[in-house]
Amino acid sequence: MRIEFKFNSKSSGQNVPEAIRLADKCGGVIKNNYYKINFESPGDKNLRKLFELVGNLKGSVISINGEEPVVAHKFFYAINCPEKLLCKGLCKHVRLGYYDIQSFLENNSEYIENGVFSISDENLIKSMTNFLEVSEEDQFIIDKKRFLEHFQIETEMEKEFCEKYNILSVEKELEKFPNKIKLVPYEEVDYADEDGLERRESSNEKLIETILSYSILSSELSNKEMMQCAKAMTLLNSYTSGVSIEDTDIIIFAFPRLSKFILTKLILISDYPEESDDEELIYVVKIEEGFFCASNPHSKLYFKLFDDDDSKIEEYFKILKRIK
Repeated sequence: MRIEFKFNSKSSGQNVPEAIRLADKCGGVIKNNYYKINFESPGDKNLRKLFELVGNLKGSVISINGEEPVVAHKFFYAINCPEKLLCKGLCKHVRLGYYDIQSFLENNSEYIENGVFSISDENLIKSMTNFLEVSEEDQFIIDKKRFLEHFQIETEMEKEFCEKYNILSVEKELEKFPNKIKLVPYEEVDYADEDGLERRESSNEKLIETILSYSILSSELSNKEMMQCAKAMTLLNSYTSGVSIEDTDIIIFAFPRLSKFILTKLILISDYPEESDDEELIYVVKIEEGFFCASNPHSKLYFKLFDDDDSKIEEYFKILKRIK
């Protein structure tokens, strides 16, 4: 396998000088201001490092065996997937609305009756527009075949590079899905959890979901850190509602059955430009201030998984609170 990584050496990105040094070290050649570096393995640490440095810049592309360039973040998310250590073949990189295949049923089974999913969230229905057909007023048929075709297109990289990818598992899971979605007033849906607490997702929680779906783990993390990070990301992706703390921008996600919780903090640095694309959305997860931090030029998400009886929670809470 021959993998070519190309980036613009004249870009104004702050990491370009370091990327050029690494490209020279890896035998890269420059042509028309573009560095081209060839690698034999998708798991090469230098390839991953180059992507972390300049992969989100305009003009940075990856080609495999001389074929048409692929979307770089999808390539890296497939080979460096934080879910692969815990995945059972049901790829979580494609969503049905806000949910991946597995969590859709796990989180909504109580609202499904006789094959009809009752939901009050218009945004969820809007996000599924390409896979819905109008049945009657405020009621829609889920086109599972169309979604499966979309799923296969979106996971071409996973199919090629992920040893756990299993499209048959996806097909079986889709067979369990409801056939229809019905939009109903909010008061007609019981959104209470086991403890009787009302469950509503904030815009920040949905942004956290988006960030996680575009995150890859830094090559600087140790294997142990990658495992810890993968567990935290998997739990955050389970759509448990968070609780905001007064006078802070910290959100706590609790998992009572596991006796664990996650502290998170979302920092918005700048608005995304109107011409932003998938490449500019990529987040690289590193460690900052003792927390995992998924960051790109526009925003940062800090998060850390704790046991309920962790003696250092107060110390970490103070650290997170002062992070700006």
